[in-house]
Amino acid sequence: MRYHLLSRRQVAKMWAAAAAVRAVSADSENAAVANAMKSDLAAVPKASADPNRPVYHFHPPANWNNDPNGTVWYKGWHHLFYQHNPYGAVWGNMHWGHARSRDLVNWEHLPIALWPSKEKGEEHVFSGAAIEGPDGRPWVFYTSIGNRPPEQWLAMPQDDDLIVWKKHPANPFLTLEIHGGTQVNEWRDPFLFREGGKTYMVCGGNLRQSGGRAAVQLYEATSPDLTAWKYRGPVFEYRDRQVYNVECPNLFRFGGKWVLLISPHRPCEYFVGDLNLAEGKFIPETHGVLDAGRSYASNISFDSAGRCILWLWGQTDTNPEMGWNGVMAMPRVLSISGDGYLRQTPAAEFQALRGESKASPAFALNSQSVSLSDRISGDCLEFEAEFACDTASSVGLRVRCGAGKGGLEIAFSPASGALAVGTVRTSVSLGKTIRLRGFLDKRVVEVYANEGEAAIFTTTDAGPDSIGVEAFAAGGNARLVSLKWWALKPASFSMDRFR
Repeated sequence: MRYHLLSRRQVAKMWAAAAAVRAVSADSENAAVANAMKSDLAAVPKASADPNRPVYHFHPPANWNNDPNGTVWYKGWHHLFYQHNPYGAVWGNMHWGHARSRDLVNWEHLPIALWPSKEKGEEHVFSGAAIEGPDGRPWVFYTSIGNRPPEQWLAMPQDDDLIVWKKHPANPFLTLEIHGGTQVNEWRDPFLFREGGKTYMVCGGNLRQSGGRAAVQLYEATSPDLTAWKYRGPVFEYRDRQVYNVECPNLFRFGGKWVLLISPHRPCEYFVGDLNLAEGKFIPETHGVLDAGRSYASNISFDSAGRCILWLWGQTDTNPEMGWNGVMAMPRVLSISGDGYLRQTPAAEFQALRGESKASPAFALNSQSVSLSDRISGDCLEFEAEFACDTASSVGLRVRCGAGKGGLEIAFSPASGALAVGTVRTSVSLGKTIRLRGFLDKRVVEVYANEGEAAIFTTTDAGPDSIGVEAFAAGGNARLVSLKWWALKPASFSMDRFR
C-alpha cells in the first residue's frame, strides 16, 4: 500500500467536509423528530375526544404505541420508551416515544427519543433495552430495520434528562455475521444485563440449525465501551415446535433465581431457574404464562427500592379513526412465590387515584345474579372481592353492565381452577375460594387473582351508559364474602415538555 502526506489545506478541507456531513445529518435528524412530533400534536384533539380512551393507563399523546422499550429508573425518574408510530394509529414508521414519571402513575410526555435514520437506510427503530453506559447514563441498544438484514445499534443520551439522543457513529455493532456459521432468523429485541463484572446481551429469534426452533441468543461484551461483542450461542431453546420464534426476551437475576421472559407470538411466558454463564445456558425449573390476556412484549426495570417492575404493552385494537391505539398495562411489581412461580401485583402507587372507599355486606348467591348497581357503578373503578363456593360451578362479577346487556364476565370455576375474563381464560389454584382485584379504565380491564397468582389484561366494548356491576353464581350455591371498591381519578399526562 502506498502512502502520501496531505497538506494542511487538504486536511482542513477534509475536516470541513466531514463537519458538513455531520451538520446535514444533524439537520435531517432534527427535522425527522420535529415532523414526527408535529404529526402527533395534530392527532391529539381527536384522540383526547374519544370517551372510551383509558385515563390512567399510560398512553402516548396520540397515535399508535406497542412494545415498552428501554425501561429504566434514573435519577429519581421512571423512564419509559416505547414503540410508536407518530404518523397514524396503526403499526408502522417505528420510532421510540418517551415519557417519565416520579410515581409510575402520572407522566410527563417527552420528545420522541429515537427515529429511523432514513439517510442511513434505516426504516424502523425496533425494540431494545437500556443499561448503564461508561458515562453513568443509560445507553440503549435496539434493532435497526431497513432494506437489509437486521442489525443491533447503540444510542447514547446527551443530557441527564435523557431528552437528546445520538446514535453511535460506528453503528452497527452486531450484525448477523457475528454468528459465524450459525444461522439465526427473525433476529431482534436486545436486552442487556451484567453479572460477574461482565456485560451480556440476549436477542430473540429462530435457530435454523435446530430445525427452525425458537431460541434466545447470548452475547458477551468484550470492550468496556460496549462496542465489541462475541457470540456465546443459544442460551435457551424453546421445546414447543408450534412456536417458531421468540421476541422481546428478558433474562435477569431476581429473588435468588434467574428469570426469563419471552413473547412467543402468543401470551407472554416466563421461566424461573438458573443461569450457567460458563456454559452459556439457562436451566428452567418452573414455567408459566405471564398474562393470558391481550398484553405482550415485556420489559423490566429495577427502582431505587429494589422492586422489579414489569412493563407490558396492552393491545386495544382501537379503530384507527379514533386517533389512538394501544396503552401500557399497569406497571406490575414482580415477586417469586415459595414454590418458584412468578407473582405480579399492580404498583401500590395507583392507590393515590382512589376516591372514597365503599363496601358491600356479605350475601348468599344461589344460582342467581344480583345487581349491585345501586351501590357500585362506573367505568373507572378498582374493586376487591372474595367469593366462597359451595356447590356453584362458577361465581364472579359482571362489569360494564347496561340495560339488557350482560357486561364483561369475570368468572371462577372451582372444579377446574379456571379464571375467565370475557373470552380470556387462565388457571389458578384449585379451591373453594377466590380473591379478585380488578381495574376498569374505560374499555380496558385488568384482573388479578389470589394476590397476583394470575393476571389478565383485556378490553371490553361498552356504551357510556353501561356502568353497572353484578355478582353471580351459576350451577349451585356460593357466597360473596366481601366486596370493596373505589372510583378512580384520571392520572396526569403532562404535555409541557413535548416540544
